[in-house]
Amino acid sequence: VGFDMDYTLAQYIPETFELLAHRGAMDKLVGFMDYPEEIKQLPDYDPNFFQRGLMIDKMRGNIIKMDRHSYVKVAYHGTNFMDKEQRNSIYGTSTQKDFTSPQFAPIDTLFSLPDAFMYSQLVSFVDANKDKFPELRKKSYMQIYSDVRRAVDLCHRDGVIKDRVGLDPGKYIQSEPGIIDMLKRFRASGRKVFLVTNSLWDYTNVVMNHICGFSAKETRNLDWLDLFDVVITGACKPAFL
Repeated sequence: VGFDMDYTLAQYIPETFELLAHRGAMDKLVGFMDYPEEIKQLPDYDPNFFQRGLMIDKMRGNIIKMDRHSYVKVAYHGTNFMDKEQRNSIYGTSTQKDFTSPQFAPIDTLFSLPDAFMYSQLVSFVDANKDKFPELRKKSYMQIYSDVRRAVDLCHRDGVIKDRVGLDPGKYIQSEPGIIDMLKRFRASGRKVFLVTNSLWDYTNVVMNHICGFSAKETRNLDWLDLFDVVITGACKPAFL
């Protein structure tokens, strides 16, 4: 039985954890990707604005909701709701079949929710400010999406997010005491249990200690390793698979 760690064994608190990603990525967009300082004044991340199961139309700057027949029932351009006439003029009144091209990105993980929120904010900001900020004229909706993804990835890699979590895990990770009992039951039943996470060792050790009830730096230990037969960190999924 195999587990990921982030958003599987470790359930993050959106109001605090994703706020780190949102603010950190906005800083990266300004510092490294030629966005104006004014984007830092946009509203903070709202965890209730989008949900999983939606789709980003990267070419048009839209967030869309489809039914099980791939008919687009709800659409936003940036943060602006599109009425039925606007929606049908783009996606038609009949079933749209091809949402598998690189033009579209599924919002299928909890990690992708702040990406979608930032993307929608920036689409609306760029639409409204191209004349005010000439550097934005070259930003296509596709480029904005790429910039958001790059900015968030940089935050996860350079410690902007994970260093803060390491200082106070309880502020960012939900308490789930039942997880330890579950893992112990799996091991006691004779099953092999493994952990494969993209997080590096130092951060994995912090998070797993928190899950086991040892959040303080001075009380952290390696006892959590006994819950697994194999632990792989820095896995680089999905390439690892």
